[in-house]
Amino acid sequence: MAYLKPRLNSPARLVVALASLALLLAAPAAAQADWGAIAVDPITGKYGVAYNYNSAKAAQHRARNECASKHCKVAVWVANGYAALVQKRKNGLYFAGYGRTKHAAFHKALHRAHESNARHVAWVFSGY
Repeated sequence: MAYLKPRLNSPARLVVALASLALLLAAPAAAQADWGAIAVDPITGKYGVAYNYNSAKAAQHRARNECASKHCKVAVWVANGYAALVQKRKNGLYFAGYGRTKHAAFHKALHRAHESNARHVAWVFSGY
């Protein structure tokens, strides 16, 4: 019994080569993500930011340390993008958002707060 070896024509070879190259280039880019974070103490209003860290855990740790309060909680962390923190004027609650632009991050935070005039507290950019 003879087996036939499938042959790829030239355009198919090109597609396979480009797909393989894309996979090889995408893996290092994902591995090299720069992480940022914002932490806030909801009692005192103190906050801390961190950016350009190799891991989310490291960025979160630095943001909590920058906040310098025992009640600090990480509100948001982001890889290769923007993060923003807002505070509602009505009740003082904090809301966070993230996005590819600073505007998008604040827009998402304001949307989550359900208050378009919430106070902009902090933002961070990390990556690219």
